[in-house]
Amino acid sequence: MADGLEPNDLYRRLVELSPDGILISRDTRILFLNPAAVRLFGAGAPERLLGTPLFDVFHPQGREPLVEWIARLTSGEPVPPVEQKIGRLDGGETDVEVAGAQIEYREGRAIQLIFHDITARKRAEAALRESEERLRLAFVGAQEGVWDWNLETGAVVYSPRWTQMLGYDEDEIEPHVRSWERLLHPDDMARAQELHESVQRGEPTYEGEFRLRHKNGHYVHVLSRGFPMRREPGGPVVRIVGTHFDLTERQRADAERARTELLARLVFAQEDERRRIAREMHDQFGEQLTALSRGIGDLKEAAADRPDLSAHVRTLERISQQLDRDVDQLVWELRPTALDDLGLRAALANYIQNWSARVNVPAELRTSGLLDERLPSETETTLYRIAQEALTNVARHAHATKVDVILERNADSVLLIVEDDGVGFEEQEEEEEDEEERGESSGGFGLLGMHERASLVGATLQIESTPGKGTTVLLRMTAPPQPEGDRA
Repeated sequence: MADGLEPNDLYRRLVELSPDGILISRDTRILFLNPAAVRLFGAGAPERLLGTPLFDVFHPQGREPLVEWIARLTSGEPVPPVEQKIGRLDGGETDVEVAGAQIEYREGRAIQLIFHDITARKRAEAALRESEERLRLAFVGAQEGVWDWNLETGAVVYSPRWTQMLGYDEDEIEPHVRSWERLLHPDDMARAQELHESVQRGEPTYEGEFRLRHKNGHYVHVLSRGFPMRREPGGPVVRIVGTHFDLTERQRADAERARTELLARLVFAQEDERRRIAREMHDQFGEQLTALSRGIGDLKEAAADRPDLSAHVRTLERISQQLDRDVDQLVWELRPTALDDLGLRAALANYIQNWSARVNVPAELRTSGLLDERLPSETETTLYRIAQEALTNVARHAHATKVDVILERNADSVLLIVEDDGVGFEEQEEEEEDEEERGESSGGFGLLGMHERASLVGATLQIESTPGKGTTVLLRMTAPPQPEGDRA
C-alpha cells in the first residue's frame, strides 16, 4: 500500500475478519487482537496480551518450528498454514491452524495471523485413529485378512494379513480384483459371483467359503464376509469391504474331532465285541469242557482195572485240564468278566495277581476312593486296558524287580499310576521306536495307543522314564459326577 494504514485502521480491519486474528510486530510482539482472538486466548480483554511476545502463548513443544515458520514468513517466502497448540490464559489449551501474511502501515511492517480453532477436528481425528487402531488390533487378534474392493475401478486394497495368509509379500499381489480371480479355485467362481450379485441386489452382507491358491500351490480354505458400501441409501453398491478368515485350523480341528469320534466308536465297539465273544466262549466252551471233564472222569473209573487204558485216560485228563485253563486265559484276555460284574478295582486286582505270577515280578495294587463306587463303563475299560498295556510293556522291556499300581479317586480327579524300577529309557527312544518294538499284547496297542485311549475319555497320559531308574505311567482325568445317592 502506498500510504499504508494507521494502527486503528488495522484494528478495524482485524475486527471485520471472521476468523480469529491478531497483529504482531516484526519482533513478534502482539500489537492488536480482534474480539474473536481475545475469546480464543481466554484473555478477557485485549490489554492482557498487548505487547506480549507471541511465542509465550504457544505450547513449548511447538515454539521451535513456529520460530522457523515466522522467519520464513518475514523473509517474504510463501508458507502454508501450520498447526499449533496455544495456551489459554484461563488455563486451557486449544488446537489451532495458523495462517499468516505481511502487511504495511505508516509505522512499518507487521504480520497478520489468522487463527482457526481446529480442536473439534483434532478430537475427531484422534477418535478416528483410535477407532482404526481398535479395528486393526481386532483384525490382528482375529487373524483375518481385510480387503476393500472398488467396484467402479476394480481396484482392491489387500491387507498385509490377507497376502500373508496365502504366502505372498505385499508387493507380489496386484491391487486389483484380477488377483482374487486368478487365485480363486475355478469351481468356486460361480458361487463367488452369486454372492457378489446378492449384495448388489440389496442383501446387507454375504458370507461364503472359498478356496484360494497359496503361493506354494495348495489351496487355502477361507471364510469370506463382504459388506456393501453405497454413496447414498438405496443407491448402487460402489464398494465391498470384507474379511477373509483362514479355515485351515478349524478344518484340522474338525478332522481331528471326527477322527477321535471314529476311533472312540471303533474302540468301544471292539470292546463290546470282545465282551460278547468272551461271554459266548465262557458259556459254550465252559459247558462243553465241563461235560468233557465228567466224561473223562467216568472213563477213568471204568478203566481203573485196565492198566493199558489208564495211562491214556490220564493223558486225556491233563489235556482237558490244560484246555480248560487256556480257554479261561483267552476269555480273561478278551474281556475279564470281573470288569463287567465286579468293577475296575476287582478286575485290576485279579489281573495284577495273575500277571505277577505269570511273569514272576512282584506287583502291588493300592486303591483309594473306589470301594463301593463304579466309574462309567467306558472309563473303567480305558483304565483297565492302559494298565494292562503298561504291565505288558514292563514284562517285555523293563527287567523290573518290582511294580506298583495305584488307582485313586479323589473329589475332582481319577489317577492311575503304574511305576516300575526297571531299566527305563531315553525320552527320545520312545519317539523313535517303531510301534511294533514298543510291545503289543493280545489286547495291546502300544504307547501311542495308550495316549489315544486316554484322550477318548478326556484323560491325559504322561510317561516319565530315566535310564536305570525305571518308568512311570501317569493317567489323570476329571472325576465323573457321583450318583445323587452317593453325595453327602
